[in-house]
Amino acid sequence: MSLLGWRFVVAFAVMSLCIFTGLVKIGPRGGTIRPLLLTALCCPVLYFTGETLGIHHTTASESGVFLACIPVASLMASTLILRKKPSKMQVAGILLTLCGVLITVWAVGTASSFSGTGYFFLSMAVVSYALYSVSVEKASGYSGIEITYAMLIAGVAVFGTLAVIEASCSGNIMGLLCLPFTAPDFLGAVLYQGIGCSILAFFLSNEAIARIGVNRSSSFIGIATVVSILSGSLLLHEPFSVRQMAGAAIIITGVFLANISSA
Repeated sequence: MSLLGWRFVVAFAVMSLCIFTGLVKIGPRGGTIRPLLLTALCCPVLYFTGETLGIHHTTASESGVFLACIPVASLMASTLILRKKPSKMQVAGILLTLCGVLITVWAVGTASSFSGTGYFFLSMAVVSYALYSVSVEKASGYSGIEITYAMLIAGVAVFGTLAVIEASCSGNIMGLLCLPFTAPDFLGAVLYQGIGCSILAFFLSNEAIARIGVNRSSSFIGIATVVSILSGSLLLHEPFSVRQMAGAAIIITGVFLANISSA
């Protein structure tokens, strides 16, 4: 929890500095803040809680299979809540992307934990991300920067507090506060996740959903699997099997099909 807490502390601090210095601008809005609050609740609060605890209680292959269902869940949420019926090509593309992700997951093993607790939290992560996608589109009165800042506030409030409580229970508050300054690897991870994975990734995700909608943007989630495979192969020298290569090709094809009809 310390990494997650520090991640949002750094992200919130950097974003606040950018706002204070005028590098980015946010302004008061006259509309309802309900979609903004729902967005922040679904992601990062519920999503990261479900993902973190779900991965902890299950195997890598199981968590990969569950999280691969996010595009399908997002498509269903868009259809039921936003009343935006996807095209046949979008449905085919997203299902093809799901198949590609499952192939790459099974290529590295299919161990099972049969953990009901883990499955519950992973399901929570999938549903909360789908609702996050829908709520971003409903929060169209707010800019991508404003939505991102609300998400960071929620993240630092919840996960920062949980990190402090966890450290207090173990009697290691000073260790938590000094961790980034005593562990260079931890500091590097916090900066990367805080600035890259929180500020930049959240902002780009919010902008993508606002500009091209839930149905099209959800198909791109599978690209994360392709990037993970390539990064592991190029940076960590992990094996790149034929099945992984086939899965990556299927994912890219699925993303192309899901977007070509709306291009």
